[in-house]
Amino acid sequence: MATDSKAAETKPVTRADYPHIAPIQTRWADNDIYGHVNNVTYY
Repeated sequence: MATDSKAAETKPVTRADYPHIAPIQTRWADNDIYGHVNNVTYY
């Protein structure tokens, strides 16, 4: 099995890698029991 050299060179993506970050407020109903945002509707 060949190893992929690019896979070894990848670094984790951080917030600094994105040009724009917009914090949004979610409603309690938008979160599941694990705190993940699911099935969000525009409001």
